[in-house]
Amino acid sequence: MRGLVLAGIEDVRYRTGLPDAVVVQPTDAVVRVTAAGLCGSDLHPYLGREPVRWGVVPGHEVVGEVVAVGTEVTTVEVGDRVLSPFTTSCGHCGPCRRGLSARCVSGRLLGWGAPDAPLEDALHGGQAELVRVPLADGTLVVVPDGVDDATAVLLCDNLPTGWYAVERAGVAAGTTVAVVGLGAVGLCAVSAAFALGAATVHAFDPVAARRERAAALGATAADPSEAAATDGLRVDAVVEAAGPAPAQRFAAGLAAPGGTLSVIAVQTDEAFAVPPVLAYDRNLTIRTGRAPVRSLLDRLLPRVLAGELVAPTRVVVTDPAVPLEDGPATYARFAAREGGLVKAILRP
Repeated sequence: MRGLVLAGIEDVRYRTGLPDAVVVQPTDAVVRVTAAGLCGSDLHPYLGREPVRWGVVPGHEVVGEVVAVGTEVTTVEVGDRVLSPFTTSCGHCGPCRRGLSARCVSGRLLGWGAPDAPLEDALHGGQAELVRVPLADGTLVVVPDGVDDATAVLLCDNLPTGWYAVERAGVAAGTTVAVVGLGAVGLCAVSAAFALGAATVHAFDPVAARRERAAALGATAADPSEAAATDGLRVDAVVEAAGPAPAQRFAAGLAAPGGTLSVIAVQTDEAFAVPPVLAYDRNLTIRTGRAPVRSLLDRLLPRVLAGELVAPTRVVVTDPAVPLEDGPATYARFAAREGGLVKAILRP
């Protein structure tokens, strides 16, 4: 099998001769990958911000065709075109029943392995020709006709994550919104805010090309370093989709009294960067957590099919898909933000 492996910090390698993914448990499915996303979260282990087992195949956004199923799998069959959320889920434990599939008691993160565990214990990801998906019945979703690969890849993570951030911020008709960080999740959050009826969306990112994408979605975009853009600005709902502590503090400062800060960027620090005095003085509500993608898809897919959430695809996925063997160079481009790249799709 051909695939990418994380060999070290800023060291992704294209390999041939990797072991084929196979059914291990009766609840597994094996998917032949037709499109795999490269996500901002993939950069955390790549840049050394998050420990991982070196040698693992990365990639948690998977679209492809089912080629094998375990004996207990009933919801998908060989030949189905499917997508996989970035976390696996059983669908029947307490968190799954409460709509928190990302915190399934048996769930695992695709493309990750504990740094001190044997490589064979890792769950290899989708940046390869084949991927094993545990808990297939509660994880995989059949992709409806009319949903292209680019949109399906966004539905694995970025689009539901952006939607979740906006929903958790309490966005509804007439809400004023700010989105800080205009990567794929931030741009999807801009689109989701408008879909939920936001009156205005202010979008902030230091990269001009990203601001242009947000403006194309209808947002008022600005560089966060421009004082005039934030002077006196206070909004009902703020989405922080960047991650670093300065971005978190900046985002909190945009919230109006009684506002909500939704922190959706992956958190690896031990403490929030929002000063308690600011949170207290603004009566600020702070919400955070991993998006339960599988739980959200039943609500989001009808909106996509109705044409309500197609804008993110044309704005977020602007670069052509690249072959798997170009993966190492694409990781380097993505980390350097070359050409304003916010989303890459790999094709095995």
